[in-house]
Amino acid sequence: MTTRPTLSSRGKGNAQIGDWVGKVWRGDARELLRELPVESVDLVITDPPYFISRNTVIHRAMRPMKYRAARSITLDFGTWDHFVSEADYWRFTRDWLTAVARVIRPGGHLVTFFDQNRVSYLIALAKREGLACRQHLYWVKSNPAPRARKVDFMIALEHAIWFTKEPRSGATFNYQLGQQKNYVLAAVPHHPRLHPTQKPEAVLRVWIAYLSGEGDVVLDPFAGSGSTLCAARDLSRQWVACEREAEYVAVARTRLAQRPCAKPTDRALRSTPSTHGRNSR
Repeated sequence: MTTRPTLSSRGKGNAQIGDWVGKVWRGDARELLRELPVESVDLVITDPPYFISRNTVIHRAMRPMKYRAARSITLDFGTWDHFVSEADYWRFTRDWLTAVARVIRPGGHLVTFFDQNRVSYLIALAKREGLACRQHLYWVKSNPAPRARKVDFMIALEHAIWFTKEPRSGATFNYQLGQQKNYVLAAVPHHPRLHPTQKPEAVLRVWIAYLSGEGDVVLDPFAGSGSTLCAARDLSRQWVACEREAEYVAVARTRLAQRPCAKPTDRALRSTPSTHGRNSR
């Protein structure tokens, strides 16, 4: 592992980042990140909107013998995953990527979940921002959802891309932790699920452990229910979070008010608003 400067020795901007860490900030990440000090973040792990929501409902209650369940399935994750057009979505993606690239230090990392059908466009945008594509990473679901219509395969993979900001000298990779596959096997969070696209902390902890050090700053600009933040805090990292939706800000803050973070079954989370939308999560 290459030695790099510590957070406290990296310059004037680092005194300011202390005003941001340890808090879930409500607002649009594209605007909030303009206020963070330049090159003050070591690692970004996030799960932005994919623009995959559809106004489709599978009414399983109408044919319970076929689907073996009475609960309907909606493919609309929430208003935050709706855009006027494909061009509008790519403007949004370009804007948040630019904002993230500004705050990552040289040699710092970005790991973002993304729609596998659009990933080539994301890599091209990232390259323009000085973010070099390193590898494709995967979450392998140990309990993928059965297909309601039984006409295709279960979706058991979620795709993420790992980037490093150029120049890559000083980049952290904690190889001493041992050989690690480019996928992590973990169950889909349930009982109840705090966010419709919530990611398991077990996956996030692996990536945080390998791509940052204790005391480093981890940012999630689409924080959702706060899973990235809980994983970062468990590993003694500092963390910064942005989230636009008030209901998820409340969920994340409630989880983080406890040590360790509150789990979905904890009574404290039952008083937070019910959720039906999407993000990192």
